[in-house]
Amino acid sequence: MTRTREFHKMATPGFDELVAAADAEPFQGWDFSRLHGRMTQTELPFRYLDEVRRIGDVASMLDLGTGGGEVLAEIAPFSARTFATEAYRPNALIAARRLQPLGASVILVEGAPENYATVKTPALDSPALPFRSAAFDLVIDRHESYLPIEVFRVLRPGGRFLTQQCGGSQFAELNDLLGLPRPRYESWCLAQAVSQLRAVGFEIVREQEAFATTTFRDVGAIVYFLKAVPWQIAGFDAVNFRDPLRAIHDRIEAAGPLAVSAHYFLVECVKPA
Repeated sequence: MTRTREFHKMATPGFDELVAAADAEPFQGWDFSRLHGRMTQTELPFRYLDEVRRIGDVASMLDLGTGGGEVLAEIAPFSARTFATEAYRPNALIAARRLQPLGASVILVEGAPENYATVKTPALDSPALPFRSAAFDLVIDRHESYLPIEVFRVLRPGGRFLTQQCGGSQFAELNDLLGLPRPRYESWCLAQAVSQLRAVGFEIVREQEAFATTTFRDVGAIVYFLKAVPWQIAGFDAVNFRDPLRAIHDRIEAAGPLAVSAHYFLVECVKPA
């Protein structure tokens, strides 16, 4: 019997069992299905895939930072020229297996620097995207860093860029509870993203920022989540945070699920014709 099955079979796992099971669980692509029912979030006023579908059919599309291709696959069938990029090689292989049968090509690339680090340099153009200029009608991006000037370059005149980003205060309470400084990108927000995009020539069509509540029902879900998002707490290892994690576990046991704030924003813009 696998550790996963053992974990789900336990009626009331304690702290040690929850942490050990989370440590043993693999994570790949962008698949959080193992946290179904254990990590939940209130709905946002916008839905990324609905916004992509609203734009309608296009002849050519690029998905930046596709992860394992899980999200992009939901809008298949694709246009005749659909590409996806991914900077993490293991995920690129997963994405290729998932997306190529659906008609999308996956390209391994060097990831762009984080946007919060390039707020004052919106014209930074390296690393360049491996596509010719004016190659796409639509570029989409869910939670991936990007270089505004490169997105602008690969779009045809009249082409659109749609991105949903995690804001800088995302899950910052987890850092507080673990006794760590909040992420250095805490200032990253809708206003900064809009400023970057306008600086390189985009016209903003829509902008919206929202906050939701994410609820963790056990400490194992928190450990699994932090392993999957290393930018939240660099070098996270449950062994090094055993005492604060136990305090979180005790808090959940005494007061119920832990609620933290989730920060998102959506921007849609167009390259002038």
